[in-house]
This record gives sequence, C-alpha cells and structure tokens, in this order.
Amino acid sequence: MNDFGELLYAGKTDNNKNGFVFILLGIISFIGANFIYAKMMLMVIGVVFAIVGLYLLLFKQSKKLSIYENAIVLTLEGQELSIPKEQISHIEYQKVKVRRSPVVNYYPVLILNDKTKC
Repeated sequence: MNDFGELLYAGKTDNNKNGFVFILLGIISFIGANFIYAKMMLMVIGVVFAIVGLYLLLFKQSKKLSIYENAIVLTLEGQELSIPKEQISHIEYQKVKVRRSPVVNYYPVLILNDKTKC
C-alpha cells in the first residue's frame, strides 16, 4: 500500500493489443502473398497493416487510470498525475454528441475546488 491508500480501481484507457494484431495481420498477409497469383496487392495490404500497427504501438500507447482511497492517478507516458481527494469538489456528466447515432452518450468530468474541469 502506498501513500494514496488502498487501490479501488485500476484500468487502461486503451490497450496495445490492436497494434500487435495489425502487425500480425500484415506479416501474415505479406507471407501469404507468396502462395497466391496476385502477389503485389496482398503485399501492399500487408505493408499497410504493418504500418498501421506500428503507428498504434508507437503513438497511441495506453494510459493507465487508477482510483485509490485518497487520490485519482493518471499515468501518461511514464509521468504520473495525481489528484488528491481533497481537491475534488464533485463530478458532473456532460453529453457527448455523436454523429449519425441515436444513442446519447455521457462522460464524467471532475470539478475541482477551484472550479477547473478535468
């Protein structure tokens, strides 16, 4: 246990599995191109999948969110941002407008004591 108290929730905003899957699909399609007649098209598709996978792994890395008894901690690229419980005033929910979707989505927003939103 650390100075934040007991860990109540730990999660990731996104995982790196998507990048690995795209790279794996790229490699499989690139190798599989050797066994079909139209090799060039499948090779190009394999290279595109591999590039998308590398982009996801390098630039869209996962961010960790942890909720402790006394703080909320967000870990971004090795840096840790902690918001103590005493600084949080309340939580509001804001509506997210999604195009072409009849479903209304909401997301939580932390309101701090100094009226800033996180």
